[in-house]
Amino acid sequence: MQDTLRIDATGARTTGAAIHVPGDKSITIRAVLLGAAANGETVIHYPLDALDTRSALDAVQALGAKVEDRDGAWIVHGGKLKSPSAPVDLGNSGTALRLLAGLLAGMDGMEAVLSGDESLRSRPMGRIVEPLRLMGADIEYLEHEGSAPLRVKGRRLQGISYEMPVASAQVKGALMLAALSADGETIITERIASRDHTECMLPLFGAPVHISENDGARSIRVHAAKLQAAEVNVPGDFSSAFLWVVLGALMHGNGIRISGVGQNETRMGALRAMQDAGADVAVHLTSYLGAEPVGNIRISPSRLRPLHIAPASIPLMIDELPLLALAASQAEGESVLEGLGELRHKESDRITETARVLAAFGVKADADGDTLLIGGPQMLSPTEDDCGDDHRIALLALACALLAGGESTLHKFSSADVSYPLVSDAVKAVIGYR
Repeated sequence: MQDTLRIDATGARTTGAAIHVPGDKSITIRAVLLGAAANGETVIHYPLDALDTRSALDAVQALGAKVEDRDGAWIVHGGKLKSPSAPVDLGNSGTALRLLAGLLAGMDGMEAVLSGDESLRSRPMGRIVEPLRLMGADIEYLEHEGSAPLRVKGRRLQGISYEMPVASAQVKGALMLAALSADGETIITERIASRDHTECMLPLFGAPVHISENDGARSIRVHAAKLQAAEVNVPGDFSSAFLWVVLGALMHGNGIRISGVGQNETRMGALRAMQDAGADVAVHLTSYLGAEPVGNIRISPSRLRPLHIAPASIPLMIDELPLLALAASQAEGESVLEGLGELRHKESDRITETARVLAAFGVKADADGDTLLIGGPQMLSPTEDDCGDDHRIALLALACALLAGGESTLHKFSSADVSYPLVSDAVKAVIGYR
């Protein structure tokens, strides 16, 4: 994709066309990592082919797994992984680094340095290192306390009972993968639900997961298990689909239809928030890919009421919040998005960056600590802006440019390739503009 995107959105409107979004990033990365550790040949159908998932592929190859592309499906020949000869570069993928740390921590004889780009090396790693050390993991910070690069030396682990202090699918996933090599049972308790893709996928690879609910808490029990190769079908990525949900609701025209998108309830928080605000959305479940529900979404132009997002809802919409803030700017009244602190630990400080991008297009959004206050409806104006190095902020800027109409220029737009390659081509196919 070009690094600078120039778009003339004069007369932009939705055409009622159907769109199929690329495969789910979170599910693709998990399938690659588990396939590398499993005995046999894992086949991943409809994977997301993007920068973050390629980082995961490169990582498992550095660890000794063989990978091939067979007519668009990724084949991972797994088994016994080996210590790499050089640091493993996870690029920009926090999911891949954190989950891989958990996976390698229990492999006797393994020694690996896990690193990434400047953004990834600035993100907090203590949230996985501390509980993994409680299991007996030997993990060392090599440069700065609390951040990558990490040196992981595999050793025998011990199962623990651990209550999650923050709602994080990456932390939970790292502990679950470590539990596969630990003596005894590992019990992970979360008071606030987070994405459950790891729980959904592990049984496909022969690792039983037992889940129970008690007094509002969710407990996940995992024992040691030898992974066996699996066949994984990857649904369309809901976070990518949410771009079209927002555009379909806010733009003039005939709306948008999205097909084959994952409808996991732990990912649908932003869609539910849009429905609560009055968005004209129809959701149809059509099938299951493994344990993941898949279906279609239709979104039509809508008048929105103010959005009120509570902290407990944030983990279920964490990647969609920048776009949800844009939707709030078009609602009739003041919207309040609370408990956004986790956004400060992503590829950028997404609270600050969301407010900055909205301001560049003429929208006032007040950041008060971990809360965004956004009045509406506000008019957007075309502009020239820098997307930085955050793919979610690039998609926000693209949506703003389409809603603003006229000519906008977006620099560093290639950051969108991390999760949604060729999105600008998809826009040309689905949105009518000059």
